[in-house]
Amino acid sequence: MRKILLLANPILQRTRVRRRAIARAIAVFRNSGATVDILETGENRAAGAKAKRAVEQEYDAVVVCGGDGTIFDVIQGLAGTAMPLGIIPFGTGNVMAQNLGIPNDAEAAAHCLLRSHPCRVPLGRITCCAPEGRQTWFFAMAAGMGVHAALMSEARRSGKDVTGKAAYFLAGARLLVKHPVQPFDVTITTTNGAVIQERVCEALAVRVAGLNRWWPGGGLSFPFLRLATVSGASRARLARASWDALFRGGGARDRQQDAEAPASYRDVSSVVCSPISNRVYRPVIAVQADGEVLGASCAKIEMAGLNVQFLSAEGPFPR
Repeated sequence: MRKILLLANPILQRTRVRRRAIARAIAVFRNSGATVDILETGENRAAGAKAKRAVEQEYDAVVVCGGDGTIFDVIQGLAGTAMPLGIIPFGTGNVMAQNLGIPNDAEAAAHCLLRSHPCRVPLGRITCCAPEGRQTWFFAMAAGMGVHAALMSEARRSGKDVTGKAAYFLAGARLLVKHPVQPFDVTITTTNGAVIQERVCEALAVRVAGLNRWWPGGGLSFPFLRLATVSGASRARLARASWDALFRGGGARDRQQDAEAPASYRDVSSVVCSPISNRVYRPVIAVQADGEVLGASCAKIEMAGLNVQFLSAEGPFPR
């Protein structure tokens, strides 16, 4: 890589430790002989447009300094292009870095990217109901509707930028106790063409092998979605499904699915989430993609037919 555009989340500039870490990563690239241009990602999802311009300006790679939400913004501009995308992880979950084998240390991540190769990652697409009307986004990791989406907002209020992953566990515990568990309808199209209609309280379509402690059976190279659903609207069932996922390997591809299991896992091409007719939802059911709450009440999740070229040094998709 001779010419790199580095997009940095401005939040990282607020602490001396993170500023120094970014500086060390940049030094690694420059010591290798690369030219590094630095831009802040900006507000209102401006990072996608900046990444798209990098394609026109003939950079060799775009490197993101940030978390999974920043990566989500950037792939909106790089979907369907051949521009390699690298990650210097500074987020809370760092799910994409986890699945690409990128170390969390900024300097080590920069060295890793220098010896990496582009790996084609098929993207998902979500169309959801937002205040501005229906909007469509690409995602690389996971998208869905239900209490887990509300968890993303609650974790921010719990101070995830300060407390880290503990904020997700604290927020999840609060939501399981207090947040309304509300049912909605899903229409699932499986990879073998079967159409299934169910009433559920959770639907999460996954593209990655691992989401921190949870290994749901997805994979970045797979041309389909791995869908996890929890039927009905039982708080106890939702709690059991969460425990099973985090501590008992729920969803793993080598695990036989029990008919009495609290969650169902399927390989699917699409899932449509819809509110139940004439039901009033208080609050509205949140919809998220890659940890970003995008809308509420309805969503269509499917494969996009477009790819992003992520940089990974340990083979295509290490587990």
